[in-house]
Amino acid sequence: MDLNRIIRGLVIAAVASVLLYVVLAVLADGPATLAAIRLFPPGLFVLMMALAAFGFTLRALRWGWLMRRSGTPVSTADALYLHFTGQAMSVTPGRVGEVVKPWLSREVTGMPMSTGVALLFTERVADLIGVCVLSLVGLTVLGAGGLWLVIGLAVVIGATALVAWPRFHALVLRLLDRFSLTARFTAPVRSAFTVMEGSLSWRTLAAATPVSVLAWGVEGVGFVLCVRSLGFTDVGPAALVSIYAASTIIGAFTFLPGGIGLTEASLAGILVAVGMAAPAAAAVTIVVRAATLWWGVAIGWMALGTRPAVLARLKRSRQVT
Repeated sequence: MDLNRIIRGLVIAAVASVLLYVVLAVLADGPATLAAIRLFPPGLFVLMMALAAFGFTLRALRWGWLMRRSGTPVSTADALYLHFTGQAMSVTPGRVGEVVKPWLSREVTGMPMSTGVALLFTERVADLIGVCVLSLVGLTVLGAGGLWLVIGLAVVIGATALVAWPRFHALVLRLLDRFSLTARFTAPVRSAFTVMEGSLSWRTLAAATPVSVLAWGVEGVGFVLCVRSLGFTDVGPAALVSIYAASTIIGAFTFLPGGIGLTEASLAGILVAVGMAAPAAAAVTIVVRAATLWWGVAIGWMALGTRPAVLARLKRSRQVT
């Protein structure tokens, strides 16, 4: 993928996000939404960013653990750098820019790209299972969506078992070898499958998924504090965390950059559905996304700037391969 295109995509996503927040505020009653935003204590916003940063750090430490488990030695400092830089690309369409993280992992530690992509897939599976678990905890209390979440979680687990199954790997490799256009992908795919057999094992996911539950859970705590700061107490903390997690799932199933659009619409929409005033719901949505998604992107770009030599190699690379 062309790095210049990634950067252009990030700029477009940022502009689209600002326009979306303006539209959201106007639809909910612009002056009332701005008034609600002004009610947020600055200290609370800082606390929300700190909670999000704690979650980012947990996932970074997990990335280092996954790398070491796959046979690649990596220091804690390098693991933090590699994960945070990946967050700089989290608002690319379908999050495809996150492949920069495996590329940088190769540059910094020598880990093969195929291994990094496989580990990235492991992260996404663990995150999806973790967020589903958080959603189930409270949405069952609200009496909404519990059955569909159970079905979705079962599908994720079943698909994970299939992708980690050696016979499935052999079938895919035979299909790749059959056609000249795809035969060149056989070697890297075989390497990725070898990593997946271990990284998608139940033992690995059993260790990786609780990290997702905790990391997304602390972001959910920030969301709860944000909602409570506006005096909304009709819904309990567990259900609010689940609302946050559910909106994250909805956004994840789109190829929109960072889930922008659908995540905000679902988050504000669910809050209104459970009784929160529209301007307050819009204000909460804007503040939370700033303290999580965009804060993560900012941390990622700051991390990229801490190693000028690596950043220069990334800039010189016409494509991340």
